[in-house]
Amino acid sequence: GRPSTYASIITTLQEREYALLDKKRFTPTDVGNVVIEFLTEHFENYVDYEFTANLESQLDDIAADKKNSL
Repeated sequence: GRPSTYASIITTLQEREYALLDKKRFTPTDVGNVVIEFLTEHFENYVDYEFTANLESQLDDIAADKKNSL
């Protein structure tokens, strides 16, 4: 997500009980682990850190008018 969406993402993760906050650290619940496994298996590119970092960089370039599109 983008920085402006972080708070709502964290809220959603907690409301759906995918993760619990314990001593300032988030840990996945059993349901959260199932979701992680599913996403990793079926949407590997989208949960890959390098893919996400590259996409974020490209979106930042578009926002800064350095680039017109992906």
